[in-house]
Amino acid sequence: MTITTGNLPISPRGRAGPAIRQSDVPGSGKMTGMDTPRRRLPPDERRDLIVSAASRVFAERPYDEVSTSELAQACGISRGLLSHYFPTKRDLYLAVIGRLLGAPRLPTPAFVEGATAEDRIEEAVHEWVVMVSRSRETWLAASGFLGASRDGEIERLLNEYVESMTDQICEIAGLHAVREDPAVRIALHGYSAYATVVTRRWLTGAEVTREQAEGLLSGALVTLVRQTIPRVLA
Repeated sequence: MTITTGNLPISPRGRAGPAIRQSDVPGSGKMTGMDTPRRRLPPDERRDLIVSAASRVFAERPYDEVSTSELAQACGISRGLLSHYFPTKRDLYLAVIGRLLGAPRLPTPAFVEGATAEDRIEEAVHEWVVMVSRSRETWLAASGFLGASRDGEIERLLNEYVESMTDQICEIAGLHAVREDPAVRIALHGYSAYATVVTRRWLTGAEVTREQAEGLLSGALVTLVRQTIPRVLA
């Protein structure tokens, strides 16, 4: 599903963006660089390791304070090899953001004969709540970008994320026949923003309990799917 201020790093075009903290980075720990013996790695594996190492660097300091040389050192490779995979520091920063937005995603329940849309929505929301509670810092870091960036490339990544979540909700709720209708997509975009606020308020404070957050998320989506969307399309 698809906002926080505070200690914000500077984005590639000089605007404030949400801080990427050390604990926000999947697989982060005390290791620096790749800390692996020098060996020839497949391109995809090398790229993944570079993004992981760069994530730890960007977790510590804002974008504008990080040099390409420092990134290469953290990755355990030369600047030339780093440039081979990511021609600019901005390209690497975008890859880091893309990774943060990539997980976790809304789970799609397996098809069960006789299950209603309400059943599937409640199951998906329950699994979502379980998943974000396990990946709290990563999800908070990723969701902090939503609605906050005016950088063109970051906006593109965010839009792709929201559209993907919209498609998943259509799959879960059985909205296949109307999934391309503009009114349906706008409604689900709005739900995505609502779900982000509810989830962040639950994860960052004591205003609502986990059970209340789950009820708010599933209840709003059921109402949207069963009442609001059919009425709008009638």
